[in-house]
Order: sequence, then structure tokens, then C-alpha cells
Amino acid sequence: MKILIILSLFLSLNLFANVFSNKEIIKIEENQDNFEIIDLNQKMQMPNLDEQQALFDSSTLIEKNSKTIKDKDLDFALFITYKPSFNFYLEDFEINAYNFSEIFARNLISSLKIQLLNSAANGIYQNKKTLNSFSFADSKILNISHFLKKEQDKNSMYSKFTDYLIVINLNEFYVNITDYFFTRTKNAIANVNLKIVSMHSGKIVSAKNVKLQFALGKDANSKTNLALIFGEMPQMLGELIQKEIRGLKNFH
Repeated sequence: MKILIILSLFLSLNLFANVFSNKEIIKIEENQDNFEIIDLNQKMQMPNLDEQQALFDSSTLIEKNSKTIKDKDLDFALFITYKPSFNFYLEDFEINAYNFSEIFARNLISSLKIQLLNSAANGIYQNKKTLNSFSFADSKILNISHFLKKEQDKNSMYSKFTDYLIVINLNEFYVNITDYFFTRTKNAIANVNLKIVSMHSGKIVSAKNVKLQFALGKDANSKTNLALIFGEMPQMLGELIQKEIRGLKNFH
């Protein structure tokens, strides 16, 4: 009996220590050894990132017109997909994968402090070729054009050279509820696949599977917790992307 009491106190102390900080990136897996690309027609293995052959022919995208220029700033295109499992369900409240992913993506884009292409230029990459090259078989393209800047000057729509394509696959989202004796915890979990592709070489320069965790309010209702998720988790992912981008100077 004494052993059980001591064990209970130990678990409780560890529990409160773990949820003291409300947000954290708890797991990042780097694809350094093998990287698998799932195509609708074939399945291929990719070698280490520094040994791979160009797997994405960006030549037809780079020369959109003769006015395309290369400047000193890094310009990024963005491609986001979602799976049916990236949805929200908690108690009596549910949001389907499309709507949940759309709000998540909108808040993520708002948090990114990088130079994104305008809506028209970014639309060049929103196609099945990109989907088949960098996403998974059951992923669907998320239309993000309405979250990006609308270029009023038609002559400037495709004026910038795209340096990198950021691919974000929203794979899975769920809420993990755990009971510890008299305490209940609720943790939101997001599994996301992130790739950054160089438009100079057509190669992946960064590839990671990311698991994000956010501690929800145990007494808050589902809508309140949902608001917390949209306020914090896209920003967590955005911070990770910013960190990855800072390391791109070696490839630029």
C-alpha cells in the first residue's frame, strides 16, 4: 500500500511538471537515412538529402515569363495538403477535416514572417504534380489562395523568382485524454510532415515528421479548447518552419 501511495505521488508530480508549460514541440523525426515518396503510380526510395538526384523539375515553373527576376530576398511558395484524419473531435463537438485544416492553415500563414508569393504566383504549384511528388496517397490539396496577397498589377504577378517551396502535409490530429487518479489531462496532438524544396535544384533540402502537443484546459469546454488550439498550434508549427528556413543559407 505504501508503494502505491509513493508511486501515485511520483506520477502526480511528474504530471504537473509536464503540463506546467502549455506548449511544446515534443518530437521531431529527421528523414536522414531514407525518405519515401508515395506516388499514385509508383513507390520509390530517396537517398540521403545531400546525395539525391533532382526529383522535381521546376524549370517549367521558374520561367513563367521573361520578366522573372532574382533578388537578394528569399521568396517562398506554399503547398498544403490534409488527410481525412486531420479533424477535430472532442466530447460533443466536431469539425471535419477540410474546415479544421483550412482554419489551421490560415492561422499558420498569418504567423509566418517570410516572403510568400502572391496568390496568382503561388497557384502555379497547386497541382497534382506537386501532390504526387511530395505528399501521400490519401492527401488532398488545400486551397490557400484566399489567404495570400492578391497582386493588383498583372505585370507583377509572376515577377519574383521562387527560391523554395514549403510543403506541409497535415496528416493527423486528435485529442488524447488521460486519467491519473483524481486528475484528468487533455492534450491536442498534431502529426505533420514538412518538406522544403529548393527551386534552384529541384531537391528536398529539409524533411521532417513533426509531432506537436498542446495541453488543453481540463475545465474548459470544447469550443474554448478549439480556440486555444487555433491560437497556439499553428504558431508552434510556424516557429519550427522559421527555424528551418534560417538554416537554408547553405543551399541558397
